[in-house]
Amino acid sequence: MVKGNRPMTLVGAGYRPELSGLFHGEQPVVDCFELIADRYFGDKGFGRPWELRRIAGVPKIAHGLCGNAASVHGPDTAYLEQIRRLADAIEAIAYSDHMALTGVTGRALGHLAPNLYDDELLAAARRNITKMVAITGRRVRLENLATKTMITGSKYTPEEFYLRLLDESDEWDCLLDLTNIWINSRNRDVDPVQFIDAIPPHRIGYIHLAGGMLSHGEWIDSHSHAVHAEVFELLDHLLARAAPDVIIIERDGNWTGADSDVRDDLIRVRQIVARHQQADTTQHTQFAAAGIPQRTAAGAKGL
Repeated sequence: MVKGNRPMTLVGAGYRPELSGLFHGEQPVVDCFELIADRYFGDKGFGRPWELRRIAGVPKIAHGLCGNAASVHGPDTAYLEQIRRLADAIEAIAYSDHMALTGVTGRALGHLAPNLYDDELLAAARRNITKMVAITGRRVRLENLATKTMITGSKYTPEEFYLRLLDESDEWDCLLDLTNIWINSRNRDVDPVQFIDAIPPHRIGYIHLAGGMLSHGEWIDSHSHAVHAEVFELLDHLLARAAPDVIIIERDGNWTGADSDVRDDLIRVRQIVARHQQADTTQHTQFAAAGIPQRTAAGAKGL
C-alpha cells in the first residue's frame, strides 16, 4: 500500500505466546508479526501447529536464528530447506536472519557470535548469501549484531564489515536493529547516526526495536524492557531518509507489564511513522503544485 509517494510501513511485534493479547481478539494491535522460524520446524509437519493455525491470515515474517551468514562454514542446506518450507506455508512477506557466526560443521553454537572480520570472511559471507537466496527462494534481510567484542586480527569493525558487504553483494538487504546500534554506541566507539547514514536507504528492508538493560557497567540486548527514548530518536532520524517495509518491536523476557510496554511502544512507533508520512505527503503536494518532479521517497521499495 502506498500513501502519498511513500509506501505504508507495517508496524508489528515479534510473536510470543506470552503476548498473545497483541495478536488475537477482535482488535489486534499489530499489522504483522515476526515468527522465530526455528521454533516451528518439525520432521513431519510443523512444530506448534496450533499457533500457526491461530495466526493464519496475518502477514508474517520468517526470522531465522541459525543462518550462519558470517561464517566460513556457511549455512546448512537442510536448515535453509526448513526455512523455505515454513516460509512457503505461512506465505511469509519476508525472510531474515543475522550477520553472525552461529555454528561450525556439525555443531551449533547456540548463540549469535561475532567473527574475525577480514576479507576471507567477506568473500565467504557473499557466497553464503547467494546460497541462502537460492535455497529459500527469497531475498534475505540480515540483522546487525549487538557486540562488545572485537576479535584480534580483524581488518574491519562489525559496522565496517556490514557496510562493506552491502557493496560486495546486492542479494540482501538490512534488518536494521536500532537498539543494537545504540547499545554498540554505549559499549564501543560507534557513532550510531553516522552508521545509519552510511547505509543506502533502499537497502534498509525492515527495523527491529527493543529495550536492553545495563549490567555490570555494560549494556545488553536483553529484549526485556520498553524501547529506550534514544532508540526512538534514531528511528525518527532514519525515517527522515528511508521508508522501511516493517518495524518490529521485540520482547523476550521480564513479562510483568510487558503487554503494556509493547502496546505503548507500538503507539509511539505509529506516531513517528505518521509524522514522517504526513511530512512526505505535504512535500510531495508542494512539489507537484510547483511543477517540480520528485523521486520516490528514500528509495522506497516493496516487500
